[in-house]
Amino acid sequence: MDWDDLLFLHWRVDPAVMRRLVPLEVELDLFDGSAWIGLVPFRMANCVFQGVPRLASTTNFFECNVRTYAKFRGVAGVWFFSLDAQTLLPVLGGRWLWSLNYIYSRFDVTREETDAGVVMDYRLARRAGPWPRGRMRVRWRTGELISRGGEAGVSAELARFLTERYYLFTRRGGRILSGRVAHEPWPLRGAEVLELDDTLVRAAGVEVSGKPIALASEHIEVEGFKLGSVGC
Repeated sequence: MDWDDLLFLHWRVDPAVMRRLVPLEVELDLFDGSAWIGLVPFRMANCVFQGVPRLASTTNFFECNVRTYAKFRGVAGVWFFSLDAQTLLPVLGGRWLWSLNYIYSRFDVTREETDAGVVMDYRLARRAGPWPRGRMRVRWRTGELISRGGEAGVSAELARFLTERYYLFTRRGGRILSGRVAHEPWPLRGAEVLELDDTLVRAAGVEVSGKPIALASEHIEVEGFKLGSVGC
């Protein structure tokens, strides 16, 4: 699959707040003494799922994740609070096969090439379902390529911590399972947030304030693997 036109927005969170929201079996992954919550809108493209026919609804669709960072048995990865998706089949597959909190949402996304950079206008509204109500709108302008984060006002070490994640964790039947992804290091760009109106982070149980750290990436090719025991 490809992940295109992706934005990473991150805020610091008190670890005590995050601890109440993540299963106790999973260790919080902290940076500089803080937990972090991320809001990550992007486009899934050219997706091929093993054993699933290639359909328009599963090949290309928009997605937006709310996530934090965790460790289990020494492995660092991502804990997802929600994964809003544009089409129903990925939502059903993600909930049933991956035990992830996929949510069926309406999306309205535009991409504009300007002299100052690509401007993305990304909106979603959750459909009625067994999940909290939520909406999100973010407009951002992508900036120049950065080495590993320093030029965007964030240290290279923090940029790697927030973006270079190759495992997800989920809970199924009382067990913590993991799924692995493989890709090259992120080609990161700076990003200027032009507008932000979000309730998805609050719906996850976290209140944030202040300007988020913003990083963007236009494209990366990804391979994903099935769920298994952590470390396998």
